[in-house]
Amino acid sequence: MNYILPFQQLGKNDIPLAGGKGANLGELTAAGLPVPPGFALTTAAYDAFVQAHSLQLQILDLASTAVASDPQSSETAAAAIKQLFLAADMPETIKADVLAAYAGLQEVAVAVRSSATAEDLLDASFAGQQETYLNIHGQEALLKAVKQCWASLWTARAIAYRLKQGIAPAEVSLAVVVQKQIAADVSGVAFSLNPQNNCYDEAVITSNFGLGETVVSGQVTPDTFVVDKVNQAILEQNISTKEYALTSKEGGGIQTQPIKAPNSASLTDAQVLAVAELAAKVERYYDLPMDIEWAYANGELYILQARPITTYIPLPKIMITKPGEEKYLYLDVIVLTQGFSEPLSVLGSEIWGKMLVAVKGEGSGVIDSGMDGTVLIVDGRQYIHLSNLMKAMGVGAASKLLAQYDTPTRKIFESIDLQKEYLPKEKPAALRGIMGSMIKNVFGAMLPGAYRGMRNSVKAVQAYQNQFAQEVRTSKDLVAQDIDFQHLVDELPAYFKKQVNAMIAVLFPTLIARWQLRRLFKNDGVEDLLVALEMDLVGNPTSDMGHRMFELARFPAVQETETGEEFAEKLNAKAFSPEFMRAYADYMEKYGCRCIKEIDIATPRPYENVPAFFNQLKAIDIANDMLSSVTKRRAEAYEQLLALANKKGKAKQFKRYAELQKNAGYREAPKYYLIIITDLLRRRALALGAEFVAQGRLDHATQVFDLHVREIAQAQHDPALPLRPLIEKNLAPRQAFAHVQEWPRVIDSRGKIFRAQRTAAKDGELVGDPIAPGVIRGTANVLHGPYEKPLKRGDILVTRATDPGWTPLFMNTAGVVLEVGGTLQHGAVIAREYGLPCVSGVSGATTAISDGQMIEVDGSNGIVRVLEGR
Repeated sequence: MNYILPFQQLGKNDIPLAGGKGANLGELTAAGLPVPPGFALTTAAYDAFVQAHSLQLQILDLASTAVASDPQSSETAAAAIKQLFLAADMPETIKADVLAAYAGLQEVAVAVRSSATAEDLLDASFAGQQETYLNIHGQEALLKAVKQCWASLWTARAIAYRLKQGIAPAEVSLAVVVQKQIAADVSGVAFSLNPQNNCYDEAVITSNFGLGETVVSGQVTPDTFVVDKVNQAILEQNISTKEYALTSKEGGGIQTQPIKAPNSASLTDAQVLAVAELAAKVERYYDLPMDIEWAYANGELYILQARPITTYIPLPKIMITKPGEEKYLYLDVIVLTQGFSEPLSVLGSEIWGKMLVAVKGEGSGVIDSGMDGTVLIVDGRQYIHLSNLMKAMGVGAASKLLAQYDTPTRKIFESIDLQKEYLPKEKPAALRGIMGSMIKNVFGAMLPGAYRGMRNSVKAVQAYQNQFAQEVRTSKDLVAQDIDFQHLVDELPAYFKKQVNAMIAVLFPTLIARWQLRRLFKNDGVEDLLVALEMDLVGNPTSDMGHRMFELARFPAVQETETGEEFAEKLNAKAFSPEFMRAYADYMEKYGCRCIKEIDIATPRPYENVPAFFNQLKAIDIANDMLSSVTKRRAEAYEQLLALANKKGKAKQFKRYAELQKNAGYREAPKYYLIIITDLLRRRALALGAEFVAQGRLDHATQVFDLHVREIAQAQHDPALPLRPLIEKNLAPRQAFAHVQEWPRVIDSRGKIFRAQRTAAKDGELVGDPIAPGVIRGTANVLHGPYEKPLKRGDILVTRATDPGWTPLFMNTAGVVLEVGGTLQHGAVIAREYGLPCVSGVSGATTAISDGQMIEVDGSNGIVRVLEGR
C-alpha cells in the first residue's frame, strides 16, 4: 500500500484519499499556482493505523456519547479519543513512507496540516475543525505531529460540527498534508467575494505580519482590505493595531514577537492587488468563490491552501451578469408579499407563475419573458427585475411604485443611485409597448369595474359573491373530471383572473371611501379611530377563518381532549357531539385548504394532519375573546367619528363612506379562491403521484411536486417515462441554495446584497411603520416559525413575517412586531382586523429583541421600545 502521494499526483477528485485540503493543494499545483511543495499522507495510512490498533469501535463508541445540546459531552469524548491515538505506535511501514517523502523535501522545516475527507467541501468548509502544526523540524517531531493530526479528527469542535452537519462518525477519515514551511514576512486570508455584502466583484483580504495563524485563528485584529477585482482598485482599507506576530522559532515551533510599528500597514497597495488577483485566479480556475490562505516571503507570493466559500448566497445562473458588464437590480418579493422565506416547490413555482401570467395577461412581457420581463420566477423564488421595470416605466414611476413597500425596503432604494448604477441602456424587446398594454388593461378591465362599483356597490358585492360561489363549484367539477393535469393547470388560472377583475367593482368604492374619510377628518387627530373603523370588516375570509377557529376551540371536544392523536381517533369514530362534528366539517370544507406557505401546492393542508390542527386549536386562549372586543372597538370608533361628523354637518356622507369601507375585507377573497384551486390541484397531483408510486416510478406520492406540469402530463400518457431522473434534474439547481436561511430583499446581478440600516430614534427604541394603533407592553416572544413554541396570552409576537397559517397565533398575542411587510401584508391586515398594536418594517427585530424581554409596541407611531434586559 502506497501511503504517500506528492501534490503533483493529486487533484480535486482525490478527496477520499487526500482529504479536502490535500486534494485542493494538488489541484492548485497542477494549475501552475505558487504552492509550496509537499505531499499527502493518505487516508489509507489513517485507516491502517486505526486498524492496526483496533481503535475504530472504541472511537465510534466514544463519539456516540456526544450530543449537540451538550458541548461538554463532545469535550469528554474528544479527550478520551485523543489518548487512544497518542498511546499507540505508528506502524513501521507507514513510518518508513513518511520519512522517505520527508527526505524528498530535504528535511526542511514543514507545516503539518490535517486534511479530512469531510473538509473543504461545497456544502461544509470545516475550516479550523482539525489541527495544524507549524515549523516542524526533524523526523521525530514530524511523526509526532502526524499522530496529533490524526487524533484531531476527533477534537470537540470537529465532533460538534459533524453533529450539526449530520455527518456520521463512521463516514469520516483523515489525511495529513506535509508542506514546506514558508517563513512568511506577512500572511493572511483572502475571500474572492465580499462576505459582508456577497458582492462577487469584490475581494476581501485580511493580513498580519509573520505567519498567518494569528489571522486564521483570530488572535489579533488584522488589517482589512476590500478590492474591486474588475477595476483593480482598493475600495476600503482598515489598518488595525496589530498586537504581535507569530514567527518560526529556530529549531522548531513558533513564537510570538512584538511588531515594531503595530499601526503600519502589513501590505503595500501593490501587494494587496496581487493577493486579490491570486484569489481571483483561484476562483476562475474552480469557477467558484474561494477562500485562500496566502503568504509573502522574500517578496514572493505563495498560496498555502484554498477551500470553497460555503456561506455565500448564489444567484441562479440566468440572473448573473458577467464582470464589468451592465448590472441589474432585483427585488425578492416572496417574503415581502407572501410572508415566508422558503423557495416554492418545482410544481408550486410553475403554477404560481401561471396564475400571475393569467392576471397580468398572456404575452404581456411582464412575467413570461425570462430576463427580458419585469417579473422573474426562478428556482422557487419570485423577483421583480427592477432594472427592466425602470426602463419600461421610467425611473420616477418605478420609484413611486417601490415607495409602497415597507420602511427598510424604501431605505435601501434611497441609498442607491438607481439611474446611474442599474438603468439599462436598451429596453428589452418584450417590454416595448408595455405602457400601452397597461393602459389597455386599465381601460379594458379596471375602469368598467370601477364604474359598476361606484354606480351600485351593493349590487357589485352581491354579483361578486355569486360569481365566487359559482366559480368554486365550477373549479371542483372541472378537477373531478378525468382530464389530464396539463389541461387543469391551463384552465384554472382563467377563473382566477375573473376573480381579480370582478374584485375591482367591490374594492374601488372602498378605496374612494377610505380616501374621503381621511379627507373628511383631515387635521382632526383621529387617525387611530379611522384605523379602528377598518377592524372587523365584512367579506374577509382570513378573518372569518380566525373566528371559526375560535369557535371550534371553545367546544368541549377540544378543551376536554388532551392530545392530537386522541382527538384524531375520536374524530374518526364520530365520538364528538353532532354540533361539533358539523362545525368541524364546515370549517374543513371551507378553510381546510389554508395553511402556512399556502400558495405552494406542495404544502400539506390541515385536513391532512388532524393532530397538528388540533394543537393549533388547543393553543387558542378561549378566555381572551379578542374577536368580540374588536367588534366593540369598531362600534365605539364609529360612534365617535359620527359625532364628529355631526358637528361638521357631514353625518350623511360619513355613514355612506363608512358603509362602503366595510367591504374592504373582500380584498382577500381572490387569494382565497387561488388557495382553493391550489388545493384542488394538490389533491389531483397527489392522486397521480400515488399512481406513479404504484407503477414503481416514484418512491412516494409527494415527489410529484418535484416535477413540472408538462412532465406530469407526459407521465400520464407514457407509463414508460422514467420520473426519478427528471426529479434529480429539476432539484439539482436548488442544491446550491439549500443552506440559505434568510433571503435578502434586494440583490444585484453580481451578487451584491443591499441591507437597510436599522433605525433607532433613541437608545432602546426601534423604528418601523405604524400599522395598527395602540400602545401595549408585554413579554417578547420571538418566533422563527409559527409553532416552534407556545405563544401565551399577553405575549408580543416578534417575527420576520407571517402568512395566513399564523392566524391562530394572533388570537393570543397582545401586539405584533414584524421585520418585513407593508400595510397589505398578511400580518398587518390581521393585526388591524384584530385590533392589535402592530409595527412592521422593523429591520433586524428578531435579533435586536431577545426572547423574554419586556417591550412596548407603539402601533400609532411605529416605535418598539425595549424596556428591560438591554
